[in-house]
Amino acid sequence: MTIEKKKNKIIFTRTFSAPINKVFDAYTKRELFEQWFHPQDASVTVYDFNATKGGSAFYAIQAPQMTSYTIAEYLQVDAPYYIEYLDYFATSKGEKDTSMPGMHITLNFEEVKGKTTVTSTSTFPTESAAQQAIDMGVETGMNSTLNQLEKLLNQRRNYAGCP
Repeated sequence: MTIEKKKNKIIFTRTFSAPINKVFDAYTKRELFEQWFHPQDASVTVYDFNATKGGSAFYAIQAPQMTSYTIAEYLQVDAPYYIEYLDYFATSKGEKDTSMPGMHITLNFEEVKGKTTVTSTSTFPTESAAQQAIDMGVETGMNSTLNQLEKLLNQRRNYAGCP
């Protein structure tokens, strides 16, 4: 995985040995999302999940030291190439936590010779908010989470008949 900070943006890029539709499905199908969208040694509980244009998701990531709640509001979903959404910290009741800044996230998917590269661009309200995310360890958490995705994709590839 590569990470780059450009002013108020954090850009992650990761290539997976899987076709684009399999990677895209892992981001947009609840039953797959639930299996990987958390760092190692953590888990995710999905309360609501509708990864379509105009849809939303509400989920919690439980780590040994804390639980973090998130609301995602999907602005655009163009299978299997693009997802755009707003990402907010939330309360345990599914309300936006307005004490923390939200992010505008775009995910671009590109397949070359059976491998898919995902480029995630998170745009923060300010450059200092982006730096705060870096300082809080977003790189380590994202890398660990994407390792979980890679593990899921490998498992699905190794079992015949898996969709």
